[in-house]
Amino acid sequence: MRLSLSRSAAIACFSAISLAAGLSSVSTATLCAADAKAPAKVDYAGNLARVPATDPAVKDAPALSPAVVGKHPRLLFTDAEIEKLKTAIASDPLLKEASDASIAVAKRAKPGKERPLGIFLNDTPALAGSNGSTVQLAYAYALTKDAAILANIKEWLTVLLEQEHWADTAELDSNMGAACNMLMAGALYDAAYNELEPEFRARFAAKLLLHARRMHYLGHKQLSLMPIKYWQQDPQPNHRWYRARGLAACVLPIADEAGLDTAYLRAELKKEMDFLIKWYPHDGDCHEGAGYQVFGFRSLVDASGMMDRCMGTSYLKAPGFANAWAQQMYYWLPGRGSNIGFGDDMNGSAPFGYDEAAFFISPAISRDKNVQAGLMRRYKMKAVRKDGRPYVPTWALMAYYDPTVGEGDYKALPLHRLFADLSAATMRDSWETDSVVFTFKCGPYGGFGLNHYRQTVNPDGKQQYINVAHDDPDANSFALGKGEHFIFHPGFYSFRKLTSLNNTVIVDGKGQKNEGSDYTQPIPGIDMRTISYLTGWKPAADKSGRVIIEGETGAAYINGLTRFRRTAAWMPSEYVLLLDDIRAPEPREITWLAAAERAKFEKPEEGLCYAYTKKGGRVDFQMLATRPLDGAIDYCFMDGRFGSALIHQFQFTARSDAVKYACLIDAWGKKPRMTLTEAGDVVTLVVKSEAFTDTWTWTPAKDNTTPSTLECKRAGATLISLTEKDKAPLGD
Repeated sequence: MRLSLSRSAAIACFSAISLAAGLSSVSTATLCAADAKAPAKVDYAGNLARVPATDPAVKDAPALSPAVVGKHPRLLFTDAEIEKLKTAIASDPLLKEASDASIAVAKRAKPGKERPLGIFLNDTPALAGSNGSTVQLAYAYALTKDAAILANIKEWLTVLLEQEHWADTAELDSNMGAACNMLMAGALYDAAYNELEPEFRARFAAKLLLHARRMHYLGHKQLSLMPIKYWQQDPQPNHRWYRARGLAACVLPIADEAGLDTAYLRAELKKEMDFLIKWYPHDGDCHEGAGYQVFGFRSLVDASGMMDRCMGTSYLKAPGFANAWAQQMYYWLPGRGSNIGFGDDMNGSAPFGYDEAAFFISPAISRDKNVQAGLMRRYKMKAVRKDGRPYVPTWALMAYYDPTVGEGDYKALPLHRLFADLSAATMRDSWETDSVVFTFKCGPYGGFGLNHYRQTVNPDGKQQYINVAHDDPDANSFALGKGEHFIFHPGFYSFRKLTSLNNTVIVDGKGQKNEGSDYTQPIPGIDMRTISYLTGWKPAADKSGRVIIEGETGAAYINGLTRFRRTAAWMPSEYVLLLDDIRAPEPREITWLAAAERAKFEKPEEGLCYAYTKKGGRVDFQMLATRPLDGAIDYCFMDGRFGSALIHQFQFTARSDAVKYACLIDAWGKKPRMTLTEAGDVVTLVVKSEAFTDTWTWTPAKDNTTPSTLECKRAGATLISLTEKDKAPLGD
């Protein structure tokens, strides 16, 4: 087979502003300025009229655990837990540094003179203040009982008491910023409870109740006059988790306060948490990507911990909390210091922050020393600042990191991981900075658990709305990183949700259903689990680490395919093999896509190409097919919310109703070469290098749910095979 090669003149659409900037990156400041629209006019009276004067009567409302009745602190920690923390700080240098830094900050952490404080105006500034730095005053005071810190806490509480609204926005007192302020308010009130003047304490308790009721009725009960109910419809958006934490932070410290009736709110809070934990994936993963997992996970951990501590629940025993570390570690490219993720993940590097500390809760629960060692190594690699200033350990380590777990060997962690809920997997050859990392994904928008919820819970027989705004049309996509390089680029947090920005295929120039919007929406009238899913999974059975994974997503395409089966064979230290079986009801223009920082054709007549980076990374690959191909290298504008890049994109196009692609990726420089022959529907591939000769027999699947049959033989022995019995799990 020969490639008919052309250099496309077309360039993906991008803005004149980016051109003028030399096609570098769009600054965060520019994007924030663009997002900073004039605040919507708030109908205060109309919203507050929707909050009833009293709550419904409740029988048998869940009560506080007897161990905490009449006692404070109890929200984020108890006195006994603080004593344990003091012991840990005394013996652990990292905790000692974190606590010393936190105490120093707490002594000078006074509210500014601006009124109302800027942090109360919308979501993002509130997250920057009340969600992070201010909460640490509670820990600092509990550890020291320092009078200066207590004075600062009282000043913060006084400012909060003075503010009529904790979120002066269209989503009045019920947005995510309000929820963060509720966390700050409840945490500081609880920590200083015993030192507050009784009259002030009573007034502030009533204020907590007021904002808990506003959050519940305007937010959770969807009574806000803001028409878009973007977070209340499903159990997994981080927006909802923030609000659950805020509600818990306001209700639990006052649950036994004299003169306040919290029975209804306690009951509703318990229902809300039961609902969230019921639908929390066993993998603890996030369908919006590893970056958004960081943004949301801590909120659910905090809310669950508050409830377990104060109401005797056992939410933190849900398997997702012990497993949540895995998405962070397995989508981590250590040589680059960034994720290699999907969805709205910027895949960039940043210092270790307070939200990331929450993943230490996983080994604290499981007591897994190897997981602790892996997370600690990742922490040490991220504990740096780009501006050269010293990195200060975050206060949040005191809340989640348990040094008594100890550290095992991060190298003992398995080198591949299946995320069944997401229909995704990652494979790597090591945990070192020069590691090769390969990712594969073929799941529905939202993952399996969320789509199960969508199909089953709506009492009127209609599909439940689910929030998949941050998901990409990326079924049967892959990415590859090596050392510090993105070889086949995973993409950015894009406001153009296009299949063509992912390493998969497009058909007649179009991609997967519901592509093209700023924020993805669920496909109406379709059970999305039936159009994008894994079919095969064959994990390594020995120390070789070889893995085969396979997905099917033909029915997800706008220009419908009768099949798009992609099979990936991971042969660590040797090569990666990608096989595509694509079929259509009539001839189509089927284009195979892979984005790279730089792209080059080397020997077109043999299908030889390579992807490379400006910093010297390079991976060669070979592309063959059962039909003639037109090959092109085009420009691809990878737009991102916090930065963009103009890179290259390999495009291999066949015009047919059926084509099979075979892509041999030489990630380890072993210089293998591949030949392809087809007899009937069976394809034979011979992969040959100086060190080995592998013969692959590839028999397409008999239908769209059964795995293909794929066998690799070397010197007459089977190295790895995928059979019809090697079915991938559909959800966790």
